[in-house]
Amino acid sequence: MMDRYRSIQYLRGVAATLVVASHAFLYPLTDEPMLYGRWGWLGVILFFVISGFIMVTVTGNGRFDGGLFIRRRAIRVIPLYWAVTLLTAVLALWAPSLFKTMTFDFSQLWRSLLFVPFFNETSGGIHPIYKLGWTLNYEVYFYLCFALLWFLGSTSRVVTLTVIFAGLATFGFVAGPTTDLSAFYTSYIPLAFCAGMGLGLMALDGSYRASTGFMIAVGVVGGAGLVFGLAWPASRVEDWTAFIGCLAFAVAVVFIGVQSERALPKVALLERVGDASYSTYLFHIYVVGALSWLAYTVLPSGNGVVYVTVAITTIVCATAFGLLLHKSLELPVGRCLAPLSARSPRETSAAKA
Repeated sequence: MMDRYRSIQYLRGVAATLVVASHAFLYPLTDEPMLYGRWGWLGVILFFVISGFIMVTVTGNGRFDGGLFIRRRAIRVIPLYWAVTLLTAVLALWAPSLFKTMTFDFSQLWRSLLFVPFFNETSGGIHPIYKLGWTLNYEVYFYLCFALLWFLGSTSRVVTLTVIFAGLATFGFVAGPTTDLSAFYTSYIPLAFCAGMGLGLMALDGSYRASTGFMIAVGVVGGAGLVFGLAWPASRVEDWTAFIGCLAFAVAVVFIGVQSERALPKVALLERVGDASYSTYLFHIYVVGALSWLAYTVLPSGNGVVYVTVAITTIVCATAFGLLLHKSLELPVGRCLAPLSARSPRETSAAKA
């Protein structure tokens, strides 16, 4: 098992870029073309597959310390998310006209900070006060479920979680959700984590090496899934049928990437973009919004060349801002909180027992 997968770092950057591109191309439009929305959907699904893969590979084959695992995930996720959520809340109070789908509500704020899912009437979905945080609600849900099975071996843990998530999704599909919470917990979305966990088990084993022919076949299936997922007609972006196609593509690229790990060249910029993907994801919408507003106050709207140029420029700038934020905020905060993620002497003794 490798400590760090270069392919996974590259793909984290790809996932973040897909989400940024989705919003960059959608922002100035009055209508919302399904294709652009699906780019973001694809990026989120890829993030979830990667997350499942990473959780399995970092915890290894046997049992792990569930409390330590949660502390480390909290240090990774919470500081930046709370920062952007509180920033959004302050701006919503100070300048509510800045937002299309958000108004300030204190009860929504505390539920958002605690990752409690709820139906947001302003956005029209199960979203926290900072809309992009809906993915973090699923991440935290996955982390908690994963940590609760600390006492199982890796294979048993993955199988158990997959059965649970698949069972809940099947129940939700057949019976239909009756409340906001049931809609969240019976969603098919956590199945992306399961797919990633399965790939993680293969990586833990380390003995499987796919033939070139098999990887080509996986690539063809993934490519077909991509076309299907992006083109599938539906009334909403987050359609379960489109999810299947996008998931097939995400699984294919992670599988091929991990199998090709030793052949991948080291590209420092791609690694840094992958490292900064969390910062980029959380804060990019502010960069996209500000630059798009500024551009269209001085440039003509309705011009295709201007539209594409502005979108590409905002993607580059949002990525650069994510890199800056990662270096100036995310890493320093992580280093400051690192002692909280260290084993105590008692935990170390228990782990050796």
